[in-house]
Amino acid sequence: MKISSRITALRYKFTYNSLLYLNKNNSKTRKYQEEGLKLLEGKVDKLPEQIAFRPRFITQSSCIKVFDKLYLFISKANLKKPASKKFDALFHEIGHWLHFPQMPPRSECREIWKSVDIEKIKNDVSEYAVKTDDGREFVAEVFKGLVKGQEYDDYIMNLYEKLNGPKVLSRK
Repeated sequence: MKISSRITALRYKFTYNSLLYLNKNNSKTRKYQEEGLKLLEGKVDKLPEQIAFRPRFITQSSCIKVFDKLYLFISKANLKKPASKKFDALFHEIGHWLHFPQMPPRSECREIWKSVDIEKIKNDVSEYAVKTDDGREFVAEVFKGLVKGQEYDDYIMNLYEKLNGPKVLSRK
């Protein structure tokens, strides 16, 4: 393993653990996590035990895979969103969190993605779903929609399955 890879891994581990520590007694982030994960109970096989909350001024939420570790970061900006969008970032990032361990090799994903109907995906899923050239954002966006009860046609669901999108046990 290269030294730069080790440094990157240590940086994410340190950042993640620091944010967990800083927010361990924060009732607002604890409540957000409990409510969000409760909405997902029974819809997926596995949920993260911990979520690191970034300061509100860092509006980007993310799920990062570094070697065999997955780090889930949610911006505190989501705590103030309206109820209909409050957990969108959490659901999207948990979609990544569930997808990364079962994701096909990137080259395979890119090959699948080459023949997709970009306009259909933009219209039926979201603009953000076509952000990458390998379907990662598509999978996370469809996952978010599924756990919120959205239904997709066969084209979208077949593509989701080809990319090994995480199984949603119950959509409602």
